[in-house]
Amino acid sequence: MDDTYKAIGAMLAMLFFVVYLSRLYRRYRLRHYEVPVRDIRKGHRWFMMDLFTEPTYCNISGYHIIHGARCDSCGISVYDHSMRAADKKFKCKQVCIKGEVMHHQWIPGNLPLCSVCDVCGEDCGNSPELCDRRCCWCQRTVHDDCTPSTDICDMGANCKEIVPPNCLELKWVGLKGRKHLIVKSVRKPSIPEWSPLIVIANRKSGNNDGEHVLQAFRAILNPAQVIDLHDIPPESGLEWCHLLPLIPVRVLVCGGDGTIGWVLKSIEKLQFKKPPRVCILPLGTGNDLSRVLGWGEGYTGDVQVTDVLSQLKKAHPVALDRWKVEISHEKHFGISVPKLKRVMMMNNYASIGVDALVTLNFHKRRESWPWLFANRLINKFAYFTYGTKDVLERECKQLNKKMRVELDDRVLELPDIEGIVILNISSWGGGCRPWELASDDLDFKPASYDDGLLEVMALYSSFHIAQLQVGLAAPFRLGQARKVKISLHGGKAPMQLDGEPWEQLPAEIIITHHSQAAMMAIS
Repeated sequence: MDDTYKAIGAMLAMLFFVVYLSRLYRRYRLRHYEVPVRDIRKGHRWFMMDLFTEPTYCNISGYHIIHGARCDSCGISVYDHSMRAADKKFKCKQVCIKGEVMHHQWIPGNLPLCSVCDVCGEDCGNSPELCDRRCCWCQRTVHDDCTPSTDICDMGANCKEIVPPNCLELKWVGLKGRKHLIVKSVRKPSIPEWSPLIVIANRKSGNNDGEHVLQAFRAILNPAQVIDLHDIPPESGLEWCHLLPLIPVRVLVCGGDGTIGWVLKSIEKLQFKKPPRVCILPLGTGNDLSRVLGWGEGYTGDVQVTDVLSQLKKAHPVALDRWKVEISHEKHFGISVPKLKRVMMMNNYASIGVDALVTLNFHKRRESWPWLFANRLINKFAYFTYGTKDVLERECKQLNKKMRVELDDRVLELPDIEGIVILNISSWGGGCRPWELASDDLDFKPASYDDGLLEVMALYSSFHIAQLQVGLAAPFRLGQARKVKISLHGGKAPMQLDGEPWEQLPAEIIITHHSQAAMMAIS
């Protein structure tokens, strides 16, 4: 009997020890991130093409094909049934190679239109057959009969943004059956002013525009530099900054304001000594921060990576104010409940009332029918519809009686309004610049995203929002402040923060300056 108890005790001790180790491992994983690398021995990264938009020839048979599969890393194209043969015959774009010297990796045929031979200067790739070749790293093209002066690849015109594969060292991690490759270390190449670019996007962003963006950048950069948020968190992509602590790494965030906020939050969480500069490639609708920083209102269709990289060369560093939003409220169910607090970060703007109501209605409908709201024009029409609906219903009327607003501890007297907006950037509601439309004689400073000031304005109705959008009305400017305090009482009200809406219960909302994010802007 004693031996049985001892055996049971030993088993329990072993069980507790295993649980303790698993918890320690989980904590370690939460604090340590890795840059994952795809094992190219498994074949190419294929994506299906319903219709090739340019003359394309199968790299296996050599015949002209209308639809089939293409590798988004090296660019070879084949019939649907020839993918396995291509995996065996052609090596994909190698993320890591051994040796000090980087050689060209030539891909036969299917050159871009209007290609010019790097040796003789004549047009190449224009014959109606699989002919000539292209290096998948430097993107140089040559005739089959022309011999380049050197087989050493210098990574081409975009060498400053690319992590050369001969500068990477990989390692296997994980347990048996779940082993995968990660970047172990990175060596600085002998490239002047080298500043690698890390691309972060979600392949589900926009009307699946994120997938096209990821594919386009994998073809130009090292595939390890391209991070898909649908599979891994942004912290894994930002691990490049730890691998290259003394190198000015740039991060290109491809997506909307929500994706940018997610990445900025991750950068702050990781506490870099030298935070990366964040650039933007806008996708989807809205994109107010992108408009303010000069990156445009949004991309649709094919993305020309060379044009984006040219834009990056013109960008200059700026600082973006980030604000802490503390929401405190009490709940009473017959007993005393401690005050609950919710802390959030704001980059663009926050609002309470009619503006947030339209966003909330759109958000609920999009969650119900996500397939319907995959087009920018449909999204804008939906916003217009919900705004028109509220003109008749006026769900947020007399909002001024439900709130108390203080700017730098100064209490405001509010007129009859249906909404209040707190701006950090000058663009709001998908491109409207309300602070610049004001016609009052009040001596306010111009709106800026780096002055440590918030602009606060009031909205009279949904119709007032529509007038602001087309420039037929001016906002009611309440003031500028370094601290905004709103006491909401008398029932719940719709609220939104950087495009994320919810129904807010009575609470005390305090907005104060938190920090500044390192961004890149185009004048």
